Amino acid sequence: MSLRVEQDCPQCSGPLEMDETDRLLRCSFCSVQSFLGNTGPLHFILPRRQPDPYTIYAPYLRFKGTIYSCLSSRIEQRLVDISTRGVKLSFLPSSLGLRPQAMKMRFATPGFSGSFLRKSIDEAGILKRAAKNLHVRDETVLHQALVGYALNIIYLPLSIKDEEILDGVVEKALFQIPEGATPFAEAEIDTQAWKPFFLSALCPRCGWNLEGESKSVVLLCANCNSGWQAGGRNFSAVRIKVTPSTNRDAIFLPFWNYRVAAKGIRLNSFADFIRITNQALVIQPEWEEMDLYFASPAFKIRPPDFLRLATQVTLGRRFALQITDSLPTKNLHPVTLGHSDAERGLKVILAHSAVSRASVFACLPDIQLEVAEYFLHYLPFDKTSHELRQTHLGVTLNQRILNYGRSL
Repeated sequence: MSLRVEQDCPQCSGPLEMDETDRLLRCSFCSVQSFLGNTGPLHFILPRRQPDPYTIYAPYLRFKGTIYSCLSSRIEQRLVDISTRGVKLSFLPSSLGLRPQAMKMRFATPGFSGSFLRKSIDEAGILKRAAKNLHVRDETVLHQALVGYALNIIYLPLSIKDEEILDGVVEKALFQIPEGATPFAEAEIDTQAWKPFFLSALCPRCGWNLEGESKSVVLLCANCNSGWQAGGRNFSAVRIKVTPSTNRDAIFLPFWNYRVAAKGIRLNSFADFIRITNQALVIQPEWEEMDLYFASPAFKIRPPDFLRLATQVTLGRRFALQITDSLPTKNLHPVTLGHSDAERGLKVILAHSAVSRASVFACLPDIQLEVAEYFLHYLPFDKTSHELRQTHLGVTLNQRILNYGRSL
């Protein structure tokens, strides 16, 4: 379940409500669109029941995403949603439970009075804990990847009253302070003032309104036919290619394409990929000179379907598809998985593509895939009663699975 966040419109200060994974905000008062440009962890605060100017805010790490683990002969995957203490204070609850999902939070900004405790537990700790949820026993993990994840910080408000530390959300005692003790002695105060920054959703090239859905991480300009993603405190251009369709009702699904430089394995061409993964295909002479591009869905989807689509579209590189730079005027599925996020799954895609897994899996710890080039490719899928079908590649996808991915 995603978190709900209350936020003021950056333009007119009107009240807005957004999902934790929303990036494009539309204000119903001033009609201005704003794009949340932060690329690192977001900082949220749980609401207090009673105001207290001397509030102490304790950090919790919150992880939500998909973990893929490559074992000796198979790939385990799981969706994980957990929270854990971000500071070493034993009297704090071990997790926030369901409170973040049940309450509306706000961004941690300099306007909140009180003291923020500095996070002392590294992000690697919660990622390691999340990985343990796979219940892999007595097996060596050859490679592990986190794809489509959010790692944010949520602050639990605390108060000190009558020698007790109170949970500020429910105003109940967490800990009786022993006489002469200083319970926060080992915790440091964080002086950093976090603040979300928003970019005006206008095309940097022509000034036209950018288009996208609330969870889109890539926005499109219909006026100058361009795509943009957040890069630091500005937008950066995204190279886009489109396979056109004669079907006016076709749905265009986005896929990231990566050309990589490989170490630890020979992957200089598409023919190398076919050989290494032991596909039941006769290698054509022209494949020896054909660049290998890994394909990855640029939208969130269930883990098994993510790997299946990535493998099928990567193998579809052997088919000659018509390519244009012109964006379709309608039916473009939103890009909800950024290129750097999807890139983490490249070795898992390679492992999943292998028909004879023993030879590829054994090499995974030594394989390094460095992205030399990437672009966004929109592929048209025709609608049937229940499925979407890419006729050139023979790839199918259940429409319900696609819709389910919007909630991840």
